[in-house]
Amino acid sequence: MTQNSRLMTPFLPVALALVMPAVATAWEPEFSAGPEAGGGFVLDDDGNVGEAIAWLGFGADVELFRSISRDMGLGFTLRFGTRDFEDLPIFGGVEGLFPIHEAFPLILGAGAGVNALTGDGLWYGRLWWGARSHNQLELYSVSVGIFVEYQRAITGDAPPMLLFGARVDGYALLWPFLWLYQWATVDQGPAVV
Repeated sequence: MTQNSRLMTPFLPVALALVMPAVATAWEPEFSAGPEAGGGFVLDDDGNVGEAIAWLGFGADVELFRSISRDMGLGFTLRFGTRDFEDLPIFGGVEGLFPIHEAFPLILGAGAGVNALTGDGLWYGRLWWGARSHNQLELYSVSVGIFVEYQRAITGDAPPMLLFGARVDGYALLWPFLWLYQWATVDQGPAVV
């Protein structure tokens, strides 16, 4: 053991005790998931607009490093979708959350994936903007917003795509059923005979 390592050994537990609470709160996740739908265009290599397409998908993300709604966040996303029911790309990526407004952040993301039907590699860049709560349902954040996305093949000869659409939170889609269940199970008062 060197002289420097003997001097640092007593300070290591103290440093860890000071850093661990900050790391624990920074890694409190904020989850969101829901279906997305939209459309777009297939582009040629010159960027000219080609055929119109429909897009259906589902995405989930987790944002980290946010303790209040005005904090920026760094997150990870996992998504899959289909273009006109002809392909099945599965994407994973990273994203940054920028609080343009407390309730309406801007999320910029990029990542890569694979078309599960053809095996072609893909990459994407995405801009999402909309309403997003901040840990009002424990670790879940309700989000509804619009997106613009560019997808391009890494391998294979699939043409690039420009997509536009909206993502509605899965939990928000359940609200009518939850309200109906609550209404049906709550005592409605004495029966009229």
